[in-house]
Parts: sequence; C-alpha cells; structure tokens
Amino acid sequence: MKDNIYARMTKKSWERDWLSTVCFTVFAAISIALISLTTMLFVNLTGAINNLMKVAKTPDFLQMHMGEIRTEDIERFAREEPGVTDYQVLHFLNLDNSILSLGGQTLLDSTQDNGISVQGDGFDYMIDLDNELPQVLPGQVYVPVCYESLYHIKVGDLMKIGEESLTVAGFIRDSQMNSMMASSKRFLVCEEDYERLKQLGSEEYLIEFLFDEGVDSNAFKTAYEKAGLPMNGPTITGPLIKMMNTLSDGIMILIILLISLLVLIISLVCIRFMLITRIVSETGEVGLLKAIGISAKNIRMMFLRRYCVLVFLGAVLGIFLSVMMFTPLSTQMQKLYGVSQSGFGRVIFAIASALLVGGVIVLFVLRVLKKINKMTAVKALTGNLGEEKKKGNKLGIAFVTAIAVFLMMIPTNLYSTLSSPEFVTYMGIGNAQIRMDMREGEAGGEDFHRIEKQLSEDYDVKEYALFQTNATPVKLSDGTAMNMLMEWGNHTRFPVTYSKGSAPDREGEAAISYLLSEELGLEPGDTFEVKKAGKYEKCRVAGIYSDITNGGKTAKIYDETLSNTENVMWRIAYITLTDSASQRKFIDRYTAEGAEVVDIASRIRGTYGPTLSQVQRASVLVKIIAFVIILAILMLFVRMIISNQRYQISIKKALGFQSRNVQKCFCKSCFLYVIIGIAFGTFCGCTLGERICGMALQSLGAVGFKFDLNIWQIIMNMILGGLAAISAVYLGSNGIRSIEAVECCRGKE
Repeated sequence: MKDNIYARMTKKSWERDWLSTVCFTVFAAISIALISLTTMLFVNLTGAINNLMKVAKTPDFLQMHMGEIRTEDIERFAREEPGVTDYQVLHFLNLDNSILSLGGQTLLDSTQDNGISVQGDGFDYMIDLDNELPQVLPGQVYVPVCYESLYHIKVGDLMKIGEESLTVAGFIRDSQMNSMMASSKRFLVCEEDYERLKQLGSEEYLIEFLFDEGVDSNAFKTAYEKAGLPMNGPTITGPLIKMMNTLSDGIMILIILLISLLVLIISLVCIRFMLITRIVSETGEVGLLKAIGISAKNIRMMFLRRYCVLVFLGAVLGIFLSVMMFTPLSTQMQKLYGVSQSGFGRVIFAIASALLVGGVIVLFVLRVLKKINKMTAVKALTGNLGEEKKKGNKLGIAFVTAIAVFLMMIPTNLYSTLSSPEFVTYMGIGNAQIRMDMREGEAGGEDFHRIEKQLSEDYDVKEYALFQTNATPVKLSDGTAMNMLMEWGNHTRFPVTYSKGSAPDREGEAAISYLLSEELGLEPGDTFEVKKAGKYEKCRVAGIYSDITNGGKTAKIYDETLSNTENVMWRIAYITLTDSASQRKFIDRYTAEGAEVVDIASRIRGTYGPTLSQVQRASVLVKIIAFVIILAILMLFVRMIISNQRYQISIKKALGFQSRNVQKCFCKSCFLYVIIGIAFGTFCGCTLGERICGMALQSLGAVGFKFDLNIWQIIMNMILGGLAAISAVYLGSNGIRSIEAVECCRGKE
C-alpha cells in the first residue's frame, strides 16, 4: 500500500509540475557537466604535460650561460654530486629576429629569443607531434608547434636565416620552451646545419642535469654555486618548467572551475526553493501519509528516491555534455602538449566528480526534506503551515543576479588587466612605451654606449633609462654565497610594482623580487653584501617587487653609472617617445643599429597572446552562460514565487485589480532586487575577483595585483545582466494572467 501511494504521488507530482521536474534535472546536469568538464580538462592537461616531460626527458635543473665554460669542471661536479644521474651541455645559437622569417613572414616583431639547436644527447629531447624523435636531414628545420598557428606555417614552407634557407619538415614540442610564457624558442636543425650557421648568431650554453627522485633543486643550486660553475644566465628548475607549461591553459581551467562552483551554489539555492514549494504543494498527501501511520523518515525517503532518480538522469546528461564540450576546449592544449597517456583515467575522474556533485545534491535534498519532520498530520491536512512557509523568497532574485554578474566580471576584468600596458610592471618590466634589448657579445658594451649617445641626442625621445643585468655574486648575513640575477640602473625611472617598500633610489640600495624574498627570508631594511669592482659592499633592501620573468627570482640595484662590467648578460633601455614621434620609424631606425626593439604592447601580446585569447574566449563563454543562468533560473524563481502567492493574487483579482496592474506591481517589487543583485555582483567582481586572481598570480611571483578596470566593459556587463534579469522577471510573471479571481473562494491550496 505504501509503495502504491508513493507511486501515485510521484506520478501526480511529475504530471502536475513537470517544469519544476525538468528544471531540477537541468540544474543537476549543468552543475555536474561543468565540474566534470573542469576535471577532464585538468586531468588531461597535467597528464599531457607529465607525459611530454617524461618522453622528452626534461632536465631537473638548467643553467643558461653566455661566455666561456670548462666542461671538465662540470663533468667532475656531476660525478661527485650525489643524486645526479646524468648531465649534458647543449649549444643554443641565439639569432637576431631581424634576420629571421617563417613562410615569408618576418620575426622582427617577435618578443621571443629565437635560436637553433640540435637534439639532446640522452635527454632534453624535442619531439614531433607523434611524440617521436624527428630525424632532421640537412637543409631541414623543425619549428616550435606554437608558431604553427601564430604564423600559419605548414610543412614545406621556408625558414630564412639571413641569406640561408631551411625547409620546414615538421613541428616540435619542446617541453622546456613550449609555452609562450617561456621567453626563448628553439628550432631543431641537424649538426651540419648548426655548424654552418654558427657565424650568424651568438652562442649560449644550456648546462643541464637529471636528478634521482627526491633531490631538492634549491639545495642542488646552492651546491652548484659553491662549486663556482658557470652561471652567466637564468637558472630554471623542473617544477618551474612544469608550472609555466600549466599556466596558459590553467587560467582557462581556473575560470571554468570558478564558474562551476558558482553554478553549483546557484543550483542548490534553486533546488532548495523548488523542494520547499513542492513540499508545500503536497501537504495534503503528506498529511494523509502521516495520518495512516507512515513515519516522517519513510515519507522523507519517498521524496528522496524521487529526486535521486532525477539526479541520476542529470548525471548521465551532465557527463554527456562535458564530453561534448571537452573536445573544442582542449584542442589547443592537445596541440601544444599532446594527449594524456590515459584517456580511460580521464573518464574515471569525470565519473568520480559527477558522483561527488550528485552526492552533494542528494545530501542537500535530504537536508531540506527534514522540514517534513516539523509537519504534523493535522496542520498538513488543513494546509495551516504558517505564512512564512509560503512567502516567495525574492532575495533569491538578487542572489542569482549577483552571482551571474560576478561571473561575467572576473574574466572581463582579468582580460583588461592582462592586456593593459601597465601589467608589465608585474613582470619586472618598467611601464615604458618602447623596450630595447641588447644581448651581451664581443662588442656589446661599445654598441650599448653608442646607442645611449644616440638616445640622448634623439629629439623623438621624451624619456629613457638604461639598465644592464649581471650574474652578481652576493653574500647573505648568514654567510651564504650565491649568484643573483641583478639588474643595475636607476630604478626610479619606469618603476615596477612594489608590494613592500619602494624602488632603490641611492647607492647601496637594492630591491628583490617576491619569490626571491620568500626564498632568502629578506625584507625591506635587511642587508646583504654585493660584489662590485672586485670587492663586497653592504647593500640595503629597499623594497619587494613583482616579477614573473626569469623564474621570478631577480633583483634590482641602484647604479647610475652602470660601471659594473663583470658577468654582463644583457643590456636594455626603456623609452617613451614624444607625441609627434613615429613609433614604427623609431623601431625600424634602432633595429638597423643592431638592437632588438619592440613596443611594450607587442611584448605583452607576444608573451601572453595565447593566454589572452583563452581568457577572451572564456569571457565570451561566461557571458553566454551567465545570461542563460539569469534568464532560465530567474524565470523559474518568479514562476515559483507566483505559485506561492497564487492565493493572494487571486484575492487581488477578486477585489477588481486587472492582471496587467498586478503584474506591473509584482515586476516593480522584483526590479529592486535585480538592481541590488547587479550592484552587489559588480562590487564583488571588482574586489573579491581581484583577490582570487591575485592569489593565483602570487604563486608565480606577482604580488599586490590590482585589476585595471575597463569601465565600459563593466557597464556592458551590468546592462547585459540587467536585460537578462528584467526579461526573466517579465516573462516569468506572465503566469499571473492565468490566475483566476474565483480561486480564492476555494481556500488556500
């Protein structure tokens, strides 16, 4: 008998309010789909990167060096240092971008340090798109896969290096330099061509080591420095390589995860409202069941089984949707990193995440159903449950609107910030109009001073500042000696972003990057010793700044004269032009002088182009999702509010109020909550969203992160959210027209 009553109640409930049933299933499906999609993308990305690094045998420690080396010293160190399983010294030929072209397109404006290299001997392989080691023949070149779409290159195109030509034979994945966030790119050639082209560039060494599992890279770096081995260049570790590979696509996954969690919260709020409405509408049946002796627990289980079926249907639909969305969203990461070794594992994680979200929804439903315990048989049969149980929760309108607007604001604000010229100050780069790079070579100092003289006499130049980066020996207060990647110059010009303290503005002051301060435990006011002109001098820490370049571990020291010429790695100039100057002509003029000149905006696009494209795509996707959320969910909310207020609306009609007047009054009362939701969502998107993005960037070395707000984009998001909410309220309130005046005569249902 109990089962028959349950079956009849379930059938009657689904037939009477099929829309709520469908909406519940859709809420569950969307929540499960987005969480499953996020899981699959993350598992695929990390799995593909791990597989790529495994196949390519990525080094655990890489020291770049320009200058002379003694391979026997490196060999002896590798043999004596515990934990080292293998080592090698690779040659990397830096080429001036002005002499490079791909498929007829010049690389003059490229922000990458491009060069050629040969295949590693034993590890650090560059592999083709089938994860195999390509066999490079004379006259052939393999191009970084990220350049395939960037320059629209295809097999058979020509790569020109000065007057020399190589034929593109394919594309390679370079586990070290795959990401556009890596500042260098390697083209793979054979040894014969490398030796032939050697005279066209400046040679750099990649000193690489493989470790046993569990070896601390920081401890190894300390031992390497103490051994006095070559260090005239950036130091890169395996974890840093993995982080840089993960970051570009990881930002998109992070945004989708945030959307998923917020959509789940919205779904739970809507589900709660639907359940309470359904319980109230079925009070008669609940009262009858209690009257014939069925316990509240059994009644609760009857309801729960009904919604478990809907959650299961939602899970199946959600997994199907996540699989459908996975392919288009994972295309770029599969091109860059390949596919995860185990597609089956990806599906298992997707199902596990679906079960987890489904379980959360079921537990939430069970919690809401506990309200049945408070219903007595008499109250349930008479419908006297208290008015507070039937009031429409219009705060839900504000809540849903706020969440949706908040969703739109985060990727919009993140995109406007990353694409802003001011964002370079988080990269350890001055906020200038033009950046001029000069790699150290045989005539590096002479060229630098010659260009400095030209800049000082150039009428197109409004302001400029010169800097040089050295691998500088330093000593900490505890006696620890190390080499620090230190930029010398006047840092009060074109300053970067400082989270603590300020720029060094006098002799004997320096600033260090956030990650370096964390590693060394240095704060503003602390001191350490810097080697200058052959002797160590005391230096005070003036500030901590953001830097996500060169591993995020750099320093800046005040030196107006740039007198330290030991271990110079590169020299740069920051320049701002006058209003009347032609930026293009200025760049062309100084490029002809042998410098690598690029405007800062192009540098950002070149470094973060793929990331910006993904954030922009995510922003469009979020706007669509947020619009649908507001439109669909608010329509349901309004419909349920009207259902709960049906008796009161019927009384108004019986008193002579017309449907359009009742609807107009109802809409006005809802619009206030829409405005509150838009305002609160915008405020949180610009404040809480800033903190969320700042936490992610802090792990890379960017601290004190602030949104660069685009007011027009913010206004557009507010208008879009407002239009969706107003449309949803109006369309949902059309149900008022179907309520008849005579209904109030039948009593409360």
